[in-house]
Amino acid sequence: MNPNIQHLTVARLHGKTTISAKLVDNTLIIVGENGSGKTTFLRIIFHFLSGKWASLIQFKFEYVSAVINGKEYRVTHEHLQRVFKTPDRNFLATLQPSVRRSLMEILSRQHGDLSVPGELEQWSANYGIPLDALLSELDQFDENPRGPRKNVQESVSALRSELNAQILYLPTYRRIERELGSIFEGVELPDLRRNRPRLRPSQAPAFIELVEFGMGDVKRAIQDALSGLERFARENLTSLTFRNLGDVVDRQYDKVEISELASVSESAVRSVIDRVPESILTWEQKSKLLSVINAARKTPPPDDYSKIICNYFLNLLHFQDVMQNRESAITTFCSLCSEYIRDKRFKYDRSQFAFRIVPTEQSTSTETDIPLSELSSGEKQIVSLFSHLYLSGTKSFFVLIDEPELSLSVPWQRRFLQDIRSGDFCSGLIAVTHSPFIFENELRPYAHSLGEFISLQTPDDNR
Repeated sequence: MNPNIQHLTVARLHGKTTISAKLVDNTLIIVGENGSGKTTFLRIIFHFLSGKWASLIQFKFEYVSAVINGKEYRVTHEHLQRVFKTPDRNFLATLQPSVRRSLMEILSRQHGDLSVPGELEQWSANYGIPLDALLSELDQFDENPRGPRKNVQESVSALRSELNAQILYLPTYRRIERELGSIFEGVELPDLRRNRPRLRPSQAPAFIELVEFGMGDVKRAIQDALSGLERFARENLTSLTFRNLGDVVDRQYDKVEISELASVSESAVRSVIDRVPESILTWEQKSKLLSVINAARKTPPPDDYSKIICNYFLNLLHFQDVMQNRESAITTFCSLCSEYIRDKRFKYDRSQFAFRIVPTEQSTSTETDIPLSELSSGEKQIVSLFSHLYLSGTKSFFVLIDEPELSLSVPWQRRFLQDIRSGDFCSGLIAVTHSPFIFENELRPYAHSLGEFISLQTPDDNR
């Protein structure tokens, strides 16, 4: 069952502002000017829904809550400070010695208090490590938590179970084209990434911050999808070939419905036969198979030899339907990217299990592949997001996006969120924007000004 998020509240943000947003159909588009607080609200909601609660300490608020399927989940800032006052220091071992010493000095002076002192914020800025990423690394639950920390871990587990979807977040402070090596300036990348499993999408079922998903990850996601399809086809075609031997022994070919061949075009026949790898059928054997099938499409096969071949082909044809269903993710990915990026074609070769990007204006004989690294900023944003949505293998996403209009042309802005929300994988969508084109579509009923959700409170108000 998809989660039904009804309300999201951040109470007394910066001590006085309460933002309480109502969601309909798990969808909300918040419109506001730069500096209005919409990004802070979205980031707090991301940390809360994804279970990264220690990272919430960097923000000033009274409590954060969500009403999901009629049940309220809530955590106070005061409670988080008590629970996470002693961080797990395993992350320190992954840093360079000089960086580690600097951080340890700060933590020792704070006696383990992670209330985000100004000195820690300055350290974060000096080394180019985002503060929330740092706090997230220092926020590792004990294997056998006790007391308040156990209660927090149980609350997080219950919240994640209720959501039953991966939280997918696109922040605005940096975009996909900036690889991790340039983001974590001053820190050796191998050291920083060691023992950080949450950077890999396949290992982070609860959430992923898509800024960590660079072009190298896109390439791996595509290759993993292709390898999986090729492996599935090879194993099942081998099994099908052996089963066909049983059909011969049992004379099942006598029952073959030759009439099924009449509606199959020659191009479709070639496509099915081309799928069979050379290890099972040589090129010469495929040619003979094609010749017999074409003859049978016109007149009933006169002998057992032809019937056996037709029976084998029809088994291949039925397997083709299974494969097309398996390939729907990568074919949809290619089709969608090609619709956005009109001067390039994203191509999936079924027979070779290969992926290419080629210019649309070139003929097939002169096509030159375009590397992922040469895509523009906006193109990378489109490709990165859709590759994760369609090729990661995750069945359900709750998507949060900060300023989706960045690097996107106006026509792309008009369809971007709509294409995400209409996907079968999307269980919900929250976006913040200041572009009217983002919701100039079917999402208009879900668009609201941030001011509609804001109430100002005095220190004496205990709501």
